[in-house]
Amino acid sequence: MLVIGPSKAPVRTLAYQGDPETTIELGVRPDIDLGNPEDLDARDDQHDEEGYWEQPESGLIPTWSTKEPAPRKGPKPAAAIVDDGTGAVKNRKRGWQTPNVDLLTPPDTHHAPEAALQEMARLVESTLGDHGVRVEVTDVKAGPRIVRFGMVPGWVPKRGESGRGTIGMDTADADPSALERSRVKVQSILTREKDMALALKTPYLRIEAPVPGEALVGLEVPSPSPSKVHLREVMETPIFNRILAKGGLPIALGQDTGGSPVVLDLASLPHMLIAGATGSGKSVCINSIVASFLLTKTPEQLRILMVDPKRVELTPFNGIPHLIGPVIVDAEEVNTALRGLIREMLGRYKLMEEVGARNIEGYNKRAKDKMPFLVLIVDELADLMMVGGFEVEQNLVRLAQLGRATGIHLVLATQRPSVNVVTGLLKANIPARAAFAVASQVDSRVILDAVGAEKLLGKGDMLLLHNESPKPSRVQGTLVYDQEIDHMVEFWLGQEGPPLPVINVGEPEIDVDGDTVNATIMEEARELAARNPQLSSSFLERRLKIGSGKASEVIELLEEEGFLDTN
Repeated sequence: MLVIGPSKAPVRTLAYQGDPETTIELGVRPDIDLGNPEDLDARDDQHDEEGYWEQPESGLIPTWSTKEPAPRKGPKPAAAIVDDGTGAVKNRKRGWQTPNVDLLTPPDTHHAPEAALQEMARLVESTLGDHGVRVEVTDVKAGPRIVRFGMVPGWVPKRGESGRGTIGMDTADADPSALERSRVKVQSILTREKDMALALKTPYLRIEAPVPGEALVGLEVPSPSPSKVHLREVMETPIFNRILAKGGLPIALGQDTGGSPVVLDLASLPHMLIAGATGSGKSVCINSIVASFLLTKTPEQLRILMVDPKRVELTPFNGIPHLIGPVIVDAEEVNTALRGLIREMLGRYKLMEEVGARNIEGYNKRAKDKMPFLVLIVDELADLMMVGGFEVEQNLVRLAQLGRATGIHLVLATQRPSVNVVTGLLKANIPARAAFAVASQVDSRVILDAVGAEKLLGKGDMLLLHNESPKPSRVQGTLVYDQEIDHMVEFWLGQEGPPLPVINVGEPEIDVDGDTVNATIMEEARELAARNPQLSSSFLERRLKIGSGKASEVIELLEEEGFLDTN
């Protein structure tokens, strides 16, 4: 048994259990006071004027020595600790750190069987040949869920009015090299779509004529062995890292029909519209976009404002430091936030004007305080248009027109792609659009100005249109699990970093006897009152799109300020 405490004996010995003949001298400093903080600090420093604790060989006990201490290496700086207010102590790193991609599920190694693909190719050729349409399948590309067969239209001999060859002999008896030939018309291939669907036993066929950049007619068929596209699989590709290295906002969308990664830079798009029916993969696509941000950008580089009227899709992200504020779930509060974003945008333009910068990249190169990207993500645009109407559309269009240079970008999603929701003015300012499976050709035309989305498979199958693609391209969206989202949120919630600049998207308000009236509303009301001193509260309700209670408050304020004729 070993007893440690104050003692006047200079040296004590303690038998070592390993070798019974070996003893170790244990030095005890006689004048140390365990209740004196100064003595404890002296022990922590391992030396003072009288002596120091000598560290012997590994496995032995330190002894007190009065010899001159040998030079020692300085201690490693310990991570600062902070109290979060709940009594829990957390390590605080120097600056924000992005999580590792290991939080995501590793990709699966899966390949479609070559024999099955070749059999399908021969079936396509024979089916069209049975109907007099000669084609040759020269290219087969297998994606995660779609196989695209590249068909070259064949040759057919020209016939005269009597059905004989143009050189006066039966076509069957003529030398093929001597006959005049013509290509099979592409339209004749398109008219046999249902025949091919019957032969391939699937209703989900899509014909692309021609394939962009190739002299082929593309036939897209569901893969006989579909696979998933994990987010990590696309994020680890060179194109994703290349966009990230340039300082952009890479978003991992998925893989095309050939299995190549599809990665877009939101900073250059600069906005995106996502639409699709329930269960088509629209919300998973939004989660993939947010996950791409959280895994690559710190809160000093990117801030996010989320709107989720459904209250279930984006609310799990509440609390992460990237958010400007809590996820907005009340559609009536969205106009206030949009007006706040417009003020932030105009303020950024003034800052860029002061340093002579044209865009956010130029500003960050010249200014000391960096300007972060700001992304607005709306999960259900239809609810906002229903509640806010024209004002919501007007604010979104203004942000879409002017926000790119200031680093403000929009990601809007809806499951009801009608002309009342996805208006022509919005589409004109948002060139990048992703259409998931929809119910009808009308909905497809609203999103893409083309048909095709009504034939998609669902579960992440999309048609993507952006400024670098003249026609919609088929993409299988990335899959991110709820557990992966939870891990990312936990990572950011458990991390402490330097304070972030406040971005206020709320409206400045005027306090009148405990009531608050929006300053912007009051400014508009004063302009109306200056033109019509006898305006009524119902008139203000219609023009300012406010409730009756708020309109009555505005009338009272205008009367107190002398804008209205009380007589």
